[in-house]
Amino acid sequence: MPTTLAGLLSSSSIRVNPDPPSPSTPIADSISTIHAFLSKWDPHTSLSSGFLSAASHLHSYLLHLSTSSANSAHRELVRTNSLLQSAMRRLDQELKHHLLAISDAQSTADQISTIRAIVETMLSTGYGEECITTYQSIRRSAVTSQLKQLGFDISLNLSRKLFKVSWEAMDHQTKLWIDASSRAVCRVFYSERQLSDSIFGASPEPIRDSVFASVVGDIASTFFSFPETVSVRARNSPERLFSILDMHEKITNLIPDIEVLFGCEPTAMVLSKVTSAITNLIDAARMSLNEFEKAVRKAKPHSSPGGGILSLSWYVMNYLVCLFDYEASLHMILGSMPQEMNTSSFDIQISDDWYGSPVSVRIAWLIHVLLQKLESMAESYREVSLSYLFLVNNLQYVVKKVKNSSLKDSLGEEWVVAQEKKVRRYMEGHVRSAWANVSAALPVKEEEHVERVREFEVVFQKAMKERESWVIVDERMREEVRQLVEGMVVPAYRSWYQVYRRTLEVRFTPEFIRSRILGLYEDPDSRSDFNSSSSSVSGSGSNSSNSPKLLCRLGCYMPQEGDLSVRHQEELEEARKGELLLQYHSRDDVALAQQGEVSLRLQIEDVDSSISE
Repeated sequence: MPTTLAGLLSSSSIRVNPDPPSPSTPIADSISTIHAFLSKWDPHTSLSSGFLSAASHLHSYLLHLSTSSANSAHRELVRTNSLLQSAMRRLDQELKHHLLAISDAQSTADQISTIRAIVETMLSTGYGEECITTYQSIRRSAVTSQLKQLGFDISLNLSRKLFKVSWEAMDHQTKLWIDASSRAVCRVFYSERQLSDSIFGASPEPIRDSVFASVVGDIASTFFSFPETVSVRARNSPERLFSILDMHEKITNLIPDIEVLFGCEPTAMVLSKVTSAITNLIDAARMSLNEFEKAVRKAKPHSSPGGGILSLSWYVMNYLVCLFDYEASLHMILGSMPQEMNTSSFDIQISDDWYGSPVSVRIAWLIHVLLQKLESMAESYREVSLSYLFLVNNLQYVVKKVKNSSLKDSLGEEWVVAQEKKVRRYMEGHVRSAWANVSAALPVKEEEHVERVREFEVVFQKAMKERESWVIVDERMREEVRQLVEGMVVPAYRSWYQVYRRTLEVRFTPEFIRSRILGLYEDPDSRSDFNSSSSSVSGSGSNSSNSPKLLCRLGCYMPQEGDLSVRHQEELEEARKGELLLQYHSRDDVALAQQGEVSLRLQIEDVDSSISE
């Protein structure tokens, strides 16, 4: 069975009966009709059905003459063949005119009917190849133009050209392809199939399939070659993974429509190209994920100023949150991929009955890799307390990103709880390592002398200077740590201060100590909210239900129940009424405090007197 369109046409059953013309339609009438049409042909006038009929009869007469042995038959055969060729040339021009006037199968029924009649006449008179060539040329240009209107220019997207363009241009073309793909398949290619089936409806199915393939086959193959070309270039680029997944998602969603359109044998090359594109996209996605993991592992160790959130944490978590939006595609990509991961090191053990999908396991693993990297980066800090603070900020950020995204449903509540416990352990480690020495320097006994007071002042000032740029990004945790530090330092200092403020020269008031502590750890992005937030913090630092227990675990000083907390609240309220609350925000303010020390003591004595009364 012939596989080429020319072979199909030559073996087609679309033949006019080679019997002599009927007496009712003499050849002379047909010749006259054709001569009249050729002499005054106008493409803007309606095509006469009589002309088509005359051409068919002329072809029948030609076949009859070719079998005749009469001497005069040869001369008549040549004359008739010449006339038929002229008629077909005119008919070919008529076909071009009408094809250019239509857009798709939704054109008017009259237009489609006229074109179909021309095509059937040309096919039946032995001019099928000429007919198909004209049809193919015009419709290929129309399809190419329609794709260009969708934003995808075939001429610019040949693979040999795409390997030379910049990534910026490639990314732009990728977006255009993704935007155009659904309409290209469901509108352009589908409409073209409808049109060819309508026009060649009287032809055998193999001819209809071959005509459709001759129009869109190469174009569709080029169109579906684009994802394959991108995947080859992007397989080692993690930043292009989302483009790969977008294309994979698009093309797999279109598979049912593609199979319907290109399921016939002449268009098998298109299906083969689609299959190849999907395979390459899957390979590229897997390699990009592996490269992403390698990039996280190879990130150069460096610290974030003040122990803040590292750009690596921001990048990886936002990457993974976006990645999980492609769960369906990733499930297909990772489902048959061997998991080369040591899941025994996970915070949550991945067992055979765990509800997590391959996508969940992979993302959990990538977060695990990030956390390992953060722990190694924490070692770059010279101070242990700052290392803990770095881990607090970054792990808390990771947990918040999980909790506030679809990753929580994937990783599960158990994972979140485990990480939150780690955050608290890091926080406790920070408070213990950063403030235990300050707490230990407090003059908590009555027999403490002025030397111990000066020692505390030096230690406290040094701590303030070193930590003025340290940050805690999470607001709730920032307030909790402030309260913990306040509870470690302020109550004990106030207890001593109330006894010895009249006999010793004391540089700092309890409120000054407290105000400095409440100004710590401020995130630069939220400093404008400091005054409103700090004014609501408890003076004793005991409003948080976890603070007393946590301070005891840290082994730090805790005031005895009932000694200073009530008096402090009363003292604070009176100070606010008399606008005596002093907050020093810089070391220069300490000098001002020393200059007005006598006046300050008198003011506080007045406050104490009012409280006693």
